[in-house]
Amino acid sequence: MTLTIYDVSGRLIRRLVNGTYPAGVHQVVWDARDESGAPVASGVYLYRLNVRGLVSGKTFRQTRKMLLLK
Repeated sequence: MTLTIYDVSGRLIRRLVNGTYPAGVHQVVWDARDESGAPVASGVYLYRLNVRGLVSGKTFRQTRKMLLLK
């Protein structure tokens, strides 16, 4: 599973998750910092979730917008 944050121009801001998780519900909190640990500005960001099924081998992909307000 991967969960990444991008700005509206498509630049990678932060990779939050990159690994294997067991089946079930999970929660990830973003501290509004980029990969180098610097705080990011308020604005519109995109998050992208990719999950590959171990049994089926199929990949679920979803990209959504979010608004960060500080």
